[in-house]
Amino acid sequence: MRSALGLATATATATATATATAGAVALGALSSIANADAVADFYKGKTLSVVVPIGPGGTYDFYGRLGAMIMEKHLPGNPKVITQLMTGAGGAIATTYVATTAPRDGTVLLSLHSSAPQSQLLELAGRYDLAKFLMIGVFTPLNSSLTVWRATSPALTIEEAKKKEVVLSASGSGSYQYQLPVLLNALIGTKFKVILGFKSIPDQNIAMERGEVHGRGGTIVSWAVTEPDWVRDNKIVHLIQIGAKSVAGFENVPLATELVTSREHKQAIKLVGAGAALGRSLAAGPGIPADRAAALRSAFDKGMKDPEIIAQAKKMKLELDPQSGAELEGIVKEILETPREVVEVVKKTVGLDKPKGKAKGEAKGKGG
Repeated sequence: MRSALGLATATATATATATATAGAVALGALSSIANADAVADFYKGKTLSVVVPIGPGGTYDFYGRLGAMIMEKHLPGNPKVITQLMTGAGGAIATTYVATTAPRDGTVLLSLHSSAPQSQLLELAGRYDLAKFLMIGVFTPLNSSLTVWRATSPALTIEEAKKKEVVLSASGSGSYQYQLPVLLNALIGTKFKVILGFKSIPDQNIAMERGEVHGRGGTIVSWAVTEPDWVRDNKIVHLIQIGAKSVAGFENVPLATELVTSREHKQAIKLVGAGAALGRSLAAGPGIPADRAAALRSAFDKGMKDPEIIAQAKKMKLELDPQSGAELEGIVKEILETPREVVEVVKKTVGLDKPKGKAKGEAKGKGG
């Protein structure tokens, strides 16, 4: 039998343990409250910016605006949030700015260019390391396409593009708008000619209408947002799409990976098209304090469940299929870990490390 002294000691120990546990929980709760208050105090009265890497009128712009709405509503302190256009070099100028020049305090966010990871691997432009960035979340993955103006394009299928020259516009060599057609020239013998240096999607669309170019790269579903009349009137044709699988409703548009047979070539196309998984995403630069980084991710996640935000996205005709910041971090990590031999195949085959042409210059690559 336990002695009265032993029982008293056990009871006292249990009471002390329970008290210590309760105290730890209370301290943890107080710490969380203190962190939340610190974040709210920091952001209150401040103006944040979402840097947009491509000119106005495209999905980077629209999703950037949606991200601004989310942060204004759900970030502690409810700061004012604006969008800031910073175009050029296929998104590399904006990404480099966020990496090297922007404040590292959580006041500058980035509408992440989907080509940024492969551009880093291919060493095309910019000075940044996405492995050090804060990944906030994915609005939606988006397959990309090469799309032409029906009335003027000499080719309306990818097979015809092997026989006739098709002129495409592109923002810069860091964009898949340049990388994919030039790679296809080398791998399957298409005759794409790429004109570099366009500053915005509307500029490229105007060039299509005027017959200055035959088409451009774009996310396959974004045309319904940027040019709904073109879709309604059947003025455009999608030659090819790039992504893990065909987009619903576009199963008749061939996947780029289906047009090559060797494992090496499939990997090369997957690298250039890796941005489909990123789609339209939100990120921030390196070095942001942990409590603010957590708050930014949390605000994004709340926004993706907010009926008001979802309704606004629907009104803007924006797809939503969100993924968390942790998931986006994993996607970027996987791209950056692409085997070096695959990277070298792309660089050597197409010469992406030394792209031809400057602003409004021409680039064909092998086979063009």
